[in-house]
Amino acid sequence: MIIYGRNSIEEAIYSNISLKQVWIIRGKENKYPGLIQKIRHNNIKINPISEKEIEKISRTQKHQGIAAEIILPENIIEEEENFKDLDRLHSVLILDGITDTGNLGAIVRSALLFNIDAVILPKDNSARITPQVIKASAGAIYKQRVIYVNNINTFITLLKEDDFTIYGLSATAEEDIDKIRFNKKICLVVGSEREGLRKSVKKQCSVMIKIPTSRKIDSLNVSVASAIAMWEVFKNFS
Repeated sequence: MIIYGRNSIEEAIYSNISLKQVWIIRGKENKYPGLIQKIRHNNIKINPISEKEIEKISRTQKHQGIAAEIILPENIIEEEENFKDLDRLHSVLILDGITDTGNLGAIVRSALLFNIDAVILPKDNSARITPQVIKASAGAIYKQRVIYVNNINTFITLLKEDDFTIYGLSATAEEDIDKIRFNKKICLVVGSEREGLRKSVKKQCSVMIKIPTSRKIDSLNVSVASAIAMWEVFKNFS
């Protein structure tokens, strides 16, 4: 995984994420003296390269002159079979069809702040962990458990068997989220802004809930809606 920009790399080092190597634009080593000192202190190789080369590596012009190769932390689980702690989960957020990396990063950030045990995404038709996600999460991606599963409906079935109540978020639902008394094991399910939840996923939900708004436009941004929903859960148990 390639990350870029001063803040992303500093947060990775602060979070004890393994950096394999760092690239910096030749002659710009003095631009980030404190960061360079930390990198050298951790015995990480620094490669001075041209601006054209760093753009090719980072695939962006917003690299701030520095990029790094990291090993994804253990809290990012890309294979469902590698996750063995289902019985330890108490609050889960499932994202159905969220493909925008900026939204995913913002949602992960909110999930960490509101004590969500795991963010769940399907392997297909979902945003992957990219430098954009890492940047939008403001470092939360290094701490928040994110799990990619083979099938959302199958995973929801497992949660139900473990006494989770499944709350689906929809602008057309009748129940207002602020009127809900949440059970101890909670799963929030959020769909994309354009399509909402798929019919098959809706059928799996125990309760459909909505965030009351003025309805002057169609819907909230999905990351904002997710944050509000997670806050409602958080305030019930904080």
